[in-house]
Amino acid sequence: PQKPRDNIYDVAKGLCIILVVFGHAERGLNGSGAPPHFSLMGFVDYAIYTFHMPFFFFVSGLFFSGQETAPKDYFAKLGKNIAYPYVFWSVLHGSLMVVMGRLGLTNTTIDFTRVLEILWSPISPFWFLYSLFFCQLASHLFVWVPALVRAALALILFIFFYLHSQQVPWDIAYGFIYFTLGIVAKQYGFQQRRYTIRSFLALLAAFAIFTYFSWQIEIPERFPFLSAMLGIGLTIAISQALAIRENAISSMFRTLGQLSVGIYVMHIIAIGFGRAVAVKLLHVTDTASLLAITTIIGVALPAIVQMAAIRFGIHEWVALPASAYRRYSASTPHSSRRPDDERGGEPRNSGI
Repeated sequence: PQKPRDNIYDVAKGLCIILVVFGHAERGLNGSGAPPHFSLMGFVDYAIYTFHMPFFFFVSGLFFSGQETAPKDYFAKLGKNIAYPYVFWSVLHGSLMVVMGRLGLTNTTIDFTRVLEILWSPISPFWFLYSLFFCQLASHLFVWVPALVRAALALILFIFFYLHSQQVPWDIAYGFIYFTLGIVAKQYGFQQRRYTIRSFLALLAAFAIFTYFSWQIEIPERFPFLSAMLGIGLTIAISQALAIRENAISSMFRTLGQLSVGIYVMHIIAIGFGRAVAVKLLHVTDTASLLAITTIIGVALPAIVQMAAIRFGIHEWVALPASAYRRYSASTPHSSRRPDDERGGEPRNSGI
């Protein structure tokens, strides 16, 4: 029988996908990047970016089961669950960015030749799927190499590519560090770990102190590895507390976690749409209101689109996963659908 989903990690993914959307909305409102460094928003931005993407790589590794799958089946799933969504949404997103850029609705403009380069140069934010593909592939091919050795090698490559300004390989090495640490954590029973109030407070204090210190001395946001791991642990600890009881808040975060892929691949377009509505139609000008509006729309609109795709049974065609399939399929008239395991989907949490 299929193992049930772990609601704790769905809640955690819901929390982190909101931080992803918030971070991109906030940086979008700042025009060309992060806010002024030595400011409250500068610290919040730095803290979020130290761990929100490492979290998704870590969880992907935590639920990685490629070593238990036959090569033929594994590569079929890899193509369906990562490669196809990457290509589909990169082409769609890139094409929309071309149009929206020409209409003045985005901060940057690209042309269609950029879309053709996605095989070797991902369009932001799809670097995550691109890197995750190679993390999964390498972990399957080199499963005979101890996970800690792979993590050490990834760290060496991370530093090497940073020093040589190789962005795409650097992204892959960055993801591979946390993906492999997730595999190591799984081997030591991390999924069964439960946090107490004392351990939660210790995590919070350690994360705040170490991240603030790193921020003050201007360490690049990808380098505070301790902050990243503390932030991951803190997110999971909060999620355990939320998931203990079923209520509106925990249900909302769990649903967003199950819909996190759709939110991730669509949120940049949704943010641009939300900003256009707020500025051009509602004439909103203050930054706080714009940030709230764009974050809410950036989360809600993709979630609605993905739920609609699931309800109408077209989610696979538009490269959206079945992670939320059970939750919504019960109320849909398409009773001929098959369970996730028969359809080749991932039966448990896997990544974003």
